[in-house]
Amino acid sequence: MKISSGWSKGLKILTPEGFDTRPTRERVRQSAVNMLQPWIPEARVLDLFAGSGAVGIELVSRGAVGAQFVEISQPALKCLRSNMAEAQARASKQGIPLKPWQLSVMDALQFVKSTPENSFELIWADPPYEAVVGFLTGSSVDLSRILSPGGIFALESGLDAKELTASWGLGSGLMLEKQREYGVSLISIWRKS
Repeated sequence: MKISSGWSKGLKILTPEGFDTRPTRERVRQSAVNMLQPWIPEARVLDLFAGSGAVGIELVSRGAVGAQFVEISQPALKCLRSNMAEAQARASKQGIPLKPWQLSVMDALQFVKSTPENSFELIWADPPYEAVVGFLTGSSVDLSRILSPGGIFALESGLDAKELTASWGLGSGLMLEKQREYGVSLISIWRKS
């Protein structure tokens, strides 16, 4: 797996072995980031269920000002730390100033509930597909709260979450902007009103 564009284009991304972590497929990641491109420049990014960190690194590579990664899996954390260090070293060699990246080793839902309001302009979440319903059910108000006005929340889920995502977020001020299917994956993007 490699970063597809921006100043870190071509950077090889380490991913954990086994099936505990499901990295976003490269085609899906490229398509999702292309959908998010209008909101990337100067955005403060939150990468929930970060895994290898590929999406957060790609977003910063394309112009986001910084990233906060949230992950709890030990095998994923080892890869994530290495990938963050490699990306930061590449930026430094190219003279690209980066705001410090942050890593929180904790449950994503717990992180969202404990974060101050208006902390991010762009949030990406890629929970295990079987955890999507629980995550969305438990986080709608808090996700809206930590997003800046006009901010974007993007989610990768399985196709079985399509019905839930169609109306999710309405009560918390999040309006579904776009939704696209990629094989067994669904990318949904909401905007905070």
